[in-house]
Amino acid sequence: MRSDSDASRAGGNAALNRFAPDAALFVLKPWRALLPLAADWALIGACLALAATWPHPLVYSLAAIVIARTQLALAVMMHESAHGTLLRNRLLNDALGQALAAGPLFLSLATYRAGHIKHHRAPMEDDDPVAAVFGIADYPVSRACLVRRLLADVCGVSYFVGAWRVARGEFRGMLPKAAKTPAYIAWEAISMLASNGLLFAALALGGHPLLYVGLWLLPAITLLPLMGRIRAILEHAGLPAGADQSLNARTIVRPSWQTFMFGPHGIHYHIEHHLYVRMPFYNLGVVHARLSAQRLLPTGNLYTSYFSVLKAVSGGRRAE
Repeated sequence: MRSDSDASRAGGNAALNRFAPDAALFVLKPWRALLPLAADWALIGACLALAATWPHPLVYSLAAIVIARTQLALAVMMHESAHGTLLRNRLLNDALGQALAAGPLFLSLATYRAGHIKHHRAPMEDDDPVAAVFGIADYPVSRACLVRRLLADVCGVSYFVGAWRVARGEFRGMLPKAAKTPAYIAWEAISMLASNGLLFAALALGGHPLLYVGLWLLPAITLLPLMGRIRAILEHAGLPAGADQSLNARTIVRPSWQTFMFGPHGIHYHIEHHLYVRMPFYNLGVVHARLSAQRLLPTGNLYTSYFSVLKAVSGGRRAE
């Protein structure tokens, strides 16, 4: 018998509801999450070390791009932790997700989880927090509009406008309030300050304190929003609300350099993730292959590249 946690969210799609993934695909294997998380931090460390060793504009530029990509990978790990799919123990899962994924990006795992769970209940509805925060509810847009939004991201405008909108409480009506004790709020603040403080201290001790600003903070407010927008567009932009969540998400069907940049840790298998929210990221490719073999995925929502998705959602007349 299938449990609620491994049943698909396919609404009235009888064929998908009959499909039963192997129960083993829902079993958490912590080492398969911890190794990629360690690799993310190793890649960040390598980029900073290379920039410190070879101070050249080209090295700085490449390091900034890879670090921003890996900040996105940390955000995906925060996402996995929000679903409870990093570690079996909930307290350890949340502590790890806050300390090594959310905290370094100055984010709150608990706040993110509250909004993200609401998103999974009814993606692309009028009160979907993800659609509102990432601005993906009005697609398709014109090509010029898309370019303007991407340029606003890479220039840092989107980051500060988004922060201002959050501070003004524009999303308060649709973002569920996470229950936090004063002690938990303090822990979140400590995780943010400690992780960033350690990073800054390590660079300062190595004689390169400005790399913290130039290769950690600057990519986080420019390149990371750009990559996050492209990821969000792929996942849901321009798709309808509805109970069958195979129809309001997209999937990039095979890993490539584009999924490395914009869809790390299997998040590009987004239809599969929405169907089986308790399946860890390292098994999404397996269930994708099995669903594809039985032709259970909507072909119109399957893509081979992020560029083809951007093309598909732009060129219209809306949202000038």
